[in-house]
Amino acid sequence: MTEIESLVLSLHDIEAVKFGRFKLASGKTSPIYVDLRLLISQPSILQLAARAYASLLSSLEFDLLGAIPYGGLPIGTAISLETGKPLIFPRKAAKSYGTGKTIEGRWEIGQRIVIIEDLVTTGESALAGVAILKSAGLQVSDIVVLLDRQQGANKTIAERGYNLHSVLNLDQMLVIL
Repeated sequence: MTEIESLVLSLHDIEAVKFGRFKLASGKTSPIYVDLRLLISQPSILQLAARAYASLLSSLEFDLLGAIPYGGLPIGTAISLETGKPLIFPRKAAKSYGTGKTIEGRWEIGQRIVIIEDLVTTGESALAGVAILKSAGLQVSDIVVLLDRQQGANKTIAERGYNLHSVLNLDQMLVIL
């Protein structure tokens, strides 16, 4: 069994993959729901996911990981530990206290950043994070996800000038299951 097959079966075992009728964050309805936030309670499966991302990331050139809250943040942390690459993240809203940061972590203008997200449906959540990071002077060309739900994200992301890389897509997941 491959690591990807093991990861998918493990996600199913912890009920991160559910079948029924679900409303997604995009507003779309789906017979499949994938809740990758459950990975935070399963360190061994989170580590499998981090290794899968790291393998995909090995062919890309970048200085920093940029995790999209909330789903991408724990995964981004695990990937950072796996790869040794530093991690930053855009806040959903600027802090109204302290330094008022919109981006947490250490970074410099001009650095190349790869976006880490748990999954994509339309791609809008990842692109919102990209907008914050780009407006701060970071260079973004790649978005990496564990799962592409194959519902338009690849096209939307490409139309905006970015590359989507996914460890697997929904069709592949369903074949394994």
